[in-house]
Amino acid sequence: MSRYVLITRHPSDCTELQSLLDPCGITLRPYPVLRLEDVDDTPGWAAVAAAERPAWLVLASPRAPQRFVDRCHQHDATDLLSLPAAAVGTSTARAAEEAGLRVELTGPGTGQGLAAELVDLFEAPTNVVFACGHDRRPELPKALDAAGHTVLPVEVYRMDPTPPRELPPLGQCLDAVVLSSPRSASLYLEGVGGLPLPCRHWALGPTTQQAAGALGVECRIPSEPTMKSLAEELCKI
Repeated sequence: MSRYVLITRHPSDCTELQSLLDPCGITLRPYPVLRLEDVDDTPGWAAVAAAERPAWLVLASPRAPQRFVDRCHQHDATDLLSLPAAAVGTSTARAAEEAGLRVELTGPGTGQGLAAELVDLFEAPTNVVFACGHDRRPELPKALDAAGHTVLPVEVYRMDPTPPRELPPLGQCLDAVVLSSPRSASLYLEGVGGLPLPCRHWALGPTTQQAAGALGVECRIPSEPTMKSLAEELCKI
C-alpha cells in the first residue's frame, strides 16, 4: 500500500530523503513554500576583503557551498576556497565536497552543535567566513561571537515565499507532513488555510519543532537531525 508524505521543500531538495523512503513504499509530495534565489552580497564580500584573512569557512546549509564557490570566482576571492570548511551536518558536508571544498569538520546537524565543536577546536580568537542565506538562524554566529571569535557573514542565497498560485495541489490521502524550517512552518499553515492538515507532522529539528508549536502545529522530531533518522521514523507511520 502506497503512502504519501507532504514536505515543504523543492523537489530537487528531496532526492536523498526519497531514496531512503523508497524501500518503505513512501512517496514524497514536495510543497515548496519557499523558492531559492541567488544573492550577490557586495558589502559582505567587501568586509571579508578588509578583514584579517579568515582561518575557517563555516557552512550551515547545502544550498550555500556551490554558490559560495561561484561568488569567490566573481569577487576575485579564490584564496578562500582553500580554507578548511566546517559543515553543520552530513548533507551540507556532502554538498561542500561536491563543490570542491575541503571539509575538515562535520557537525551534528544543528547550528548550536557545530558552534560548540568549533569553540572547542579553536585555541585562540579566530576569523571565520560564514557562507549563509539572507534569512538565517542566529545561534551559530551568536555562539561563536560570544566565545570571542569574529564571524564574517556572506549571503549567497535567499529563500523567498512562493506565490500561492504557484504552489502544487496538496493531493489526497496524506499520511504525514514534514516541515523543513521555521519559515516553512508558517507558510505551510498559510497555504493550507490556517489549520494543519489532519495527519501527523514532523519537523527536521527542535528549532522548527518549537516554531511550529508556537503556531499551534504539534510536530515530532527524529532522534537525530539527519535524513536517515527522519526516514526511519517516517517508515513507521
